[in-house]
Amino acid sequence: MIMNKIMSKKPWHPEKPTSKGATAYHDAVVNAQYYLENLDEMVDLVRPLIKDKNIVVDFGAGTGVSAMRLLNKLKADFKLLLVDNSAAWLGKAYEILSKNSNVQFYLLEKNNERYATLAETIGMQAADHVICANTVHLIPDLKEAFNGISEALKPKGTFTFQSGNIMRRGRKEGILMVDDTVKRVHDLALDIVKNDKKFSKYLGELDRHIELESSQRKFVFPDPRPEEFYLKILESAGFTNQKSHYKLIKIAYSDWLDFLRVKRLQAGILPEIGGKDPGPEEEKDRDDLITMAANNLFAELEKDNPMADNKSFTVEWVYGIAVKEKSD
Repeated sequence: MIMNKIMSKKPWHPEKPTSKGATAYHDAVVNAQYYLENLDEMVDLVRPLIKDKNIVVDFGAGTGVSAMRLLNKLKADFKLLLVDNSAAWLGKAYEILSKNSNVQFYLLEKNNERYATLAETIGMQAADHVICANTVHLIPDLKEAFNGISEALKPKGTFTFQSGNIMRRGRKEGILMVDDTVKRVHDLALDIVKNDKKFSKYLGELDRHIELESSQRKFVFPDPRPEEFYLKILESAGFTNQKSHYKLIKIAYSDWLDFLRVKRLQAGILPEIGGKDPGPEEEKDRDDLITMAANNLFAELEKDNPMADNKSFTVEWVYGIAVKEKSD
């Protein structure tokens, strides 16, 4: 019966070749130790929950790395639905996983300025479990998204999410969020523009571009929200038995530089240089600036941050686990 609900919704298939941006992001994280560690921690949390014949949704599946870890590490024979709002990124996941008969793909369609919810995309009470890896901090309307996840889950279904970009009181000095490093790289890159003659051509319009591009920066790297914000919205969406879990993860400078050099992300890290559609010279200059700024950041962290050393810094990942208690 539940399978019929899902199958009545048409799975997505790509209409274009895999984008270079999606491939670059996938390549930057698929073998990065910090990324695998934060995903594997989530897999360990959901391992006791997922049984044979369950339907599991990877919400915000991106380029498919979280799905790969689930499929490789869980022994249960489950159906996995990869759901994302980006056809470009989901296309990379499709390229990697479409030959697996237990995997289907669904695109959150956009109508005007609103994306369809999970329930509108796969059906009501269609899933046993939803996981969301490294994505929840990017969702602007968290209330609508969590309500849609609740409606898509069967009663007693579970929702597990995680992010390295959630504020939490009581963190030890030196433990960072992802956004802390991105903001610092941005500021250091602007300092280089102001002081390095090589980049003086950008000085005249810099202040205007800083103001113009602030919304683009927040679109790609939104301001972090506190843990309590997520828990409150979980409760309002009908989730109880909420549990939080935390893990400190070392991020190697080399892995983080690979992440920061993904060109699609650089449009959010330093949009003041070239914006969303940089020319070849602007693209090269932006990459040079971010690389230089990142190396300056790493030197700062090694010198001043008690949770960093000459190879890595420390980020805390926050994991939320909740059960849908109410019936729709």
